Formats: sequence, structure tokens, C-alpha cells
Amino acid sequence: MQTLLADLRFGLRFFRKNPSFTIIAILALALGIGANTALFSVVDAVLLRPLPYGEPDRLVAVWENAKIGGTPNNTPAPANFLDWKKDNQVFEDMACTKGDSANLTGDGTPENLIGRRSTPNLFSVLRVKAAIGRTFTEEDDRSTERIMLISNGLWQRRFGADPSIVGKSVQMDGQQTTIIGVMPQGFYFPTSRIDYWIPFRMSAEEAARRNSHYLQVVARLKPGISVEKAQSAMDTIGQRLQTEYPKSNRGLGVSVIPALEQLTGSTGTALWILLGAAGFVLLIACANVANLLLAKAIGRQREIAVRQALGAGRARLIRQMMTESVLLSLLGGLLGVGLAAFSLQVIRDLVPPAMKASATISIDPKILGFALALSVLTGILFGAGPALWSGRGDLHDLLKQGGRGGVGARGIFRDVLVIGEVALALVLLVGAGLLIRTLQSIYALDLGFRSGSLLTMTTRLPSIKYADPDKRVQFYDAVLDRVRAIPGVESAAYSSNLPFTTQGNSNSVNVEGLTLSPDADASALYRISTPNYLETLGVKLLEGRLYGREDHEQAPAVVVVNETFKKSFFGNQSPLGRRITTDSTGVRRTIVGVVGEVRERGFAPALRAAVYLPLVQNKLGWAIPDTIVIRTKTPPLNLAPAVRAAIWSIDSEQPISLIRTMDEIIDSDVADRKQQMTMLGAFSVLALILAALGIYGVLAYAVSQRTREIGVRMALGAHAIDVVRMVAAGGLKLVGLGLLIGGAAAFTLSRSMTKILYGVEPSDPTTYALVAVVLLTVAVLACVIPACRAASVDPLVALRDE
Repeated sequence: MQTLLADLRFGLRFFRKNPSFTIIAILALALGIGANTALFSVVDAVLLRPLPYGEPDRLVAVWENAKIGGTPNNTPAPANFLDWKKDNQVFEDMACTKGDSANLTGDGTPENLIGRRSTPNLFSVLRVKAAIGRTFTEEDDRSTERIMLISNGLWQRRFGADPSIVGKSVQMDGQQTTIIGVMPQGFYFPTSRIDYWIPFRMSAEEAARRNSHYLQVVARLKPGISVEKAQSAMDTIGQRLQTEYPKSNRGLGVSVIPALEQLTGSTGTALWILLGAAGFVLLIACANVANLLLAKAIGRQREIAVRQALGAGRARLIRQMMTESVLLSLLGGLLGVGLAAFSLQVIRDLVPPAMKASATISIDPKILGFALALSVLTGILFGAGPALWSGRGDLHDLLKQGGRGGVGARGIFRDVLVIGEVALALVLLVGAGLLIRTLQSIYALDLGFRSGSLLTMTTRLPSIKYADPDKRVQFYDAVLDRVRAIPGVESAAYSSNLPFTTQGNSNSVNVEGLTLSPDADASALYRISTPNYLETLGVKLLEGRLYGREDHEQAPAVVVVNETFKKSFFGNQSPLGRRITTDSTGVRRTIVGVVGEVRERGFAPALRAAVYLPLVQNKLGWAIPDTIVIRTKTPPLNLAPAVRAAIWSIDSEQPISLIRTMDEIIDSDVADRKQQMTMLGAFSVLALILAALGIYGVLAYAVSQRTREIGVRMALGAHAIDVVRMVAAGGLKLVGLGLLIGGAAAFTLSRSMTKILYGVEPSDPTTYALVAVVLLTVAVLACVIPACRAASVDPLVALRDE
């Protein structure tokens, strides 16, 4: 222990005597360790911590595989779910939920809550019990009593964590509903946005539906059953249902997805990639610090030789050097933890939306332990090489040299470090470049509407208060009349779904007089809206007309379709005047217009056929408009208070939520990619700077070691340009080797990014070429200063110094 304390004191004295070296080394290490610590905190919260369910590894999500319609993970129909549950031999049990929402009124501000209708076995499948009260029973599912379970978040936010909440009634959509339990803190299903759960109470009519797809299914694998085996078994069931029900199940398979993969999606892949990128930055920092230590070790050769002469063994010297390295790394790690804590607010955006409200990211003891272990490992990593090289050679020669040393093996070692830095920097730059190209590809897509100057907000009408469809229409008309009268409003309309807000909500369609091939997709996105909706969005009309006030309830039923619908069902022929059915009512609707493609489902999903129908002719359907969209002449959010007041002037108890501009909605679709690109780009820039410093350091050291040689060359007639070329060539040779190795590594590693790329291949030659040019340009600049310094050597001074 005394020896260790002596080594620590000696190391601290050395750091105080060399402040520039110490500050540079600690900063480089802090950036690398801090980045790794911050990202590990996200990886731990999202991917490593167990999900809030019992034995979560055995939980899977089960979807309809509707690849034929461009939706491989589609919400199942009730009848299909019941067949899956009855016929499978791979699951212990299966449960389902469907979306629900309700307005909570009474004490406090009216609030729209997001909930789920759940089969009574949901919580037993998840193996989760209520923290207070109880969950559902089979009797609850058969009863008509209005009951609900609430989330821990709602319990704390709305009810002040009242311990006596169980048994109390609240107003949900104007009806008394009894709270029977509160779920545990940290629990969520299917996402962390859910406020409550109510019994499903599936009717016999609903249980027979195969053409309505809206369920979310979760299942628990039997012990010993793998996901692959479950997928194979469900494929068999899916094929049988296609044969038995060709009209509804044609081309409809089954997808089995592990629960963690379902929740994280492509974000899990992105997090591992970013953590790997942070690791690369740390390796580059280690290489730089190792180079600094080598340079210092050469300057300390006389000191080391004296210690050897006084009896210090080689093992004792190595231990001293390693103690200094680990101490330096711990100081860098301490600063790095501070940087990581400072960055937590930024990196929270990396959490998948489904887990955002529940995943806790903090610098807890586990993260501190990771940072400590990483700091020690880092110190050993960058300190081992310089420590092993220190004191090598003949003691007499070392004393005589007075601290000077040749290039030799140390020079080769430093060259290898620089080659590695360049290779790692290239890998990071390629990754950032591919994400930049992805965003360019995404933003180059035509939205199909004008997103600027659009304000949106949700006003979900309670089903009891507005059970009469005519009363709903009266509400919409009254609100729109008030909103259109607000100064600065150009137009306004209500719709069941805005672009970029859902990937589903489709219905089966049938074209009069048209027989489709067995593998054709006979469904379309289903959108209900008030007149002027498509005009408000700014959708391009290609043929015919849009629906308006003339298409009232007594007028012939009409529908507007998009270009994909036209191409899918009519090819190059005009669909105007053709009649189709779009729902179970069997009403034949005449196509009166064709509009351009609208990115209804977001940027990445493929375009699908879509139908747009006027509300007054479709008041009884499931697609009830609940979102108002307003085109403004002024900044949209400036009008939000006036619009809110207009809505409350019609119904003062109506909750208003999700007040956003359309640009905000669109940006949220690529927010994860933007965050990933920003972080990977920051790592790449840091790696580029560190690599440039590494190249500069090696060349500067080489020039200092070859001063006499350069002086001799210039005394014999060499020109300055010859010296510049000689020095720069040495640096560019290292860069060239780094580019070759890094290119091969990037070509291999970029394959892991396939899930998060769009419109660009992992091997995109343009990205590789641009990255190589950038890296080579920076490398040339890093070579210039040492080369110019070498060219300015005075031969007489250099030879006299020798």
C-alpha cells in the first residue's frame, strides 16, 4: 500500500509539472469516457433492464402479416385472434387489447385520457399485479358495471397518489366509473402513454369480424418454445385461415415479434451502433494519449535510467508508469461522468416513444460502476504500450543519451496508432454520412400536401354525450364556423386522421364490376373528414373534383381516391364515375375525384391506396373525426389560444390535446434519425480532430528526431520543397493505410445500419468517396505544419547542435 501511495504521489507531481500534457490527456479521455457513460445509461435503461413484466423474455407480440398491403405488422381482426388462441400449441395464453380514449371531467381541468380495452387475462399473461386494488376477472368482462384500472402516473398526477383511491368513482365521458386498482410504478402496456385500462367485453358480433383489423395481441411462450418455433407454428395456422376464409384472409400471414424488439424497433440497433461509435472515439482518444505518453517517456529516459541505476527493477518501473496511466484515466473518467450527467437531457430523445415516459435515465450506481471500470480499463489500454517500452535498452546508453532516443520500435508503434485512428475515424464518418444521406432521401420525398402554416389539435368527443351522430356534426360545424372567423385563419376542417399520425386505419374495398387477382391487396386507408379538408391540407387534385357542401346526406354517396388507388384498381384508366364499397354497410359510392399521393403513413412506409369520404355521408362509421386542422396566415401556434377559446365557447367541458403544427408532427417522424445523426456526427467530428492531432503529433515527433538528418540533406543541396515532400509523404502513407483498413471495416460494419437507413445503401459509393476526401484533406492540413517546420531547419544550427 505504501508503494502504491508513493506511486500516486509521484504521478501527481509529474502531472503538476506537465500541465499542458495533463490537461490535453484528461480532456481527450473525458470526452471518450463521458460519451460511453452517457450512451450506456440509455442502453441500460432501454435494452438491458428487464421489461416491467414477469419473465419478459417469453412475451411476444403477434400481428397479422399483411405484406400484400405494405404492413408486415398489422393489427389483427377479432375472429383471427380467437382462432389463433384456440388452435395454437406454442403459447401458454394470448390476450388482446384495442384502443380507447375518454374525457375525464369533474374535479380539475377536463382531460382526454388514452386507454385500452383489455381481455381479462391480459395481466396474467404479463404476470403483473396491481400495486393497489386488483386487476380484471372473467366476471368483470361479463358484467355491465363501469370499472377501470389506472396507471401509476395518472394516480399521482391527477389524484395526488391518494391511497384510498380504490372504490372511488370518477366521471369518464360523463358516466360514473369505479377505480378498482392502480398499476405498479414503472409498469406500462402497450406503451407508456396509456392512462387506464377497462374490460374488453367483446360481443358475439365483434368476435365474428375478420375484415376489421384493430387489435393488439400479446402472448406468452410455453417453456422451451423459441420465437422461431412459435413463428413456424403460427405460419401453419395463418395458411389454414387463408384457405378457409379466402375473402378476408387472402395473403394474410402471422408475425411473431419478441416483446423487447416490439417496443424498441430500430432504436435498439441504433443504440448499439451509437455505443460502438462512442467506443471508437474512446479508442482514438486512447491512441492519442498513448502517443503523448510515448513522447513523454522518451523525454524521461534519463530519469528512468537513473532509477534503474539506483536499483529499481523493470517490473517496478512498469508499475509506476501504469499507476500514472490509470490515475490519469480516472481523472478523465471523473470529468467524463460530469459531462455524461450534463448530457442526459439531450440523450433522452434516444429512448423509443413507447418507453419514453417510463424509462429512467440517470447516473445511478450501476452507471458509476461502468464508468469506473471503463476508466481503469482505458488507463491500462493506453498505458501498457508506453510502459512496456520505457526503460528498454542498455542502461549505459540511456544515461549517456540524456533523455534522447531514436525512432526504432517506438516509431513503428506510434505509426500503428495513427493508422488505427484514421481507420476508426473513417468508420465513424461513413456512419454519419450514411445517416445524412438518409435524411436527405427522406426530406426529398414529396409529402403530397403543403405542411407549412398548419395548426392541429385534438378534440375527442365523449361517446355518451355525443352518441347522436347529428350532434357530433353540429359540434364540428359550430366549431369550424367560429374558428374560420378568427383573424389570421385561412381555412379549417376536421378529419379522422391527419397525415403522419397513423400507419393503419384501413378498410376493405370492392370495386363494382372488377374481379381482383388472389394476391391483390383489396384494402385502402380510410379517412373521413368535413368539407374543405383536402383543400386545407393543400392536396393536389389530379382528376374530377373534391367533395363539398353539395355532397350532403341526401345526395348520392361520393368518394375521392388517391393516385395509388387509381393505379392499383384501374391502371391507366380514369376511375371517375366508377362505384365502390368501402365498408360493411355495402353503400356504393361514386368516385368523383382523384388526388395526388399524400404521405399518410409517414416517410418510410410504402404508399398505399386511400379513400377520402365526406363526414355527413358516413356519420355511423368507426372513423370519427377528432382532429381539427387549420391553415393560417400567421405563425400557427400564435392562434392556438383563440382556437381553444372558440372550441370552449361551444362546449366548455371539451378537453383539447395535442396542440401542434403539422411541421412538428412531420419532424417527429424523423426525430430519432435526426438525434442519431447528430450524435454520430458529433462523434465523427471529434474523431476527425483527434485523428488530425495524432497525425500532427507523429510527424512533429519524427521531425524532431530527424533534425540532424534534415540538416545534412539541406547542407548537401536539398530544397525546402524536397523536405516538405519527404515529411508529408511519411504522414500521407500512414493516412493511406488507415483509409484502406477503415474502408474495409466501414464496408463490413455499415451493414448493421440497414434497419435505420432509408433511400441509401450501406455501401453507397458517394458517401465513401466524400468521407475519404474530407479525411484526406484534414490529414494533408495536419501534415503541413510539421513539414513546413522541417523545411525551415537551418543546416548550420542543426549540425552544430549535434
